[in-house]
Amino acid sequence: MEKVSGAQLSTLSIIKNPMLSSLVDTIISIVPVQHQKTAKQFIKFGITGTIGAVVDFSTFALLRDVLGWDTTYTIWGLEIIAANNVSVFLAICSNFIINRTWTFHDTVGSATRQGTGYLILNIFTWALNQILVGLFYKWPLFIILFADQRAYFAKAVAIIFILFINFFGSKLFIFRHAKS
Repeated sequence: MEKVSGAQLSTLSIIKNPMLSSLVDTIISIVPVQHQKTAKQFIKFGITGTIGAVVDFSTFALLRDVLGWDTTYTIWGLEIIAANNVSVFLAICSNFIINRTWTFHDTVGSATRQGTGYLILNIFTWALNQILVGLFYKWPLFIILFADQRAYFAKAVAIIFILFINFFGSKLFIFRHAKS
């Protein structure tokens, strides 16, 4: 049996709250029956992603704004924000724990196999996130519209793209169901 830390237990109790589950069930009831399971998983995945985004953004803000870590580096001519690497990694870790225990709780596979697959999927989407954040951060439209806050808007837009890749990758390859 896996040990769960106090922070994990607190997060799990929030997401397993009966009111939240009831809200998800109410939303799902308007979806055609054959798609309800996937829709429910997508909503849970979105809630999990929201928690991950809080972890990501708060870590990012702490590193950049509180600790003053504004280091950037360049890969293939693209400026990468170093604090984004740390914040995204912590979000990946929290999302795996929540997705495994809540979103895709009825799947087969060892935690090690799923964790390894999840890490591989997220290394790909992490790299894609770095590229997207770097592109949006330097995009003239973002510079004009968002000025000093453009790093945050760049992250938000990148997260939306990554959401769909991670959901379908997780559902189809990482957290599979046993064949009936």
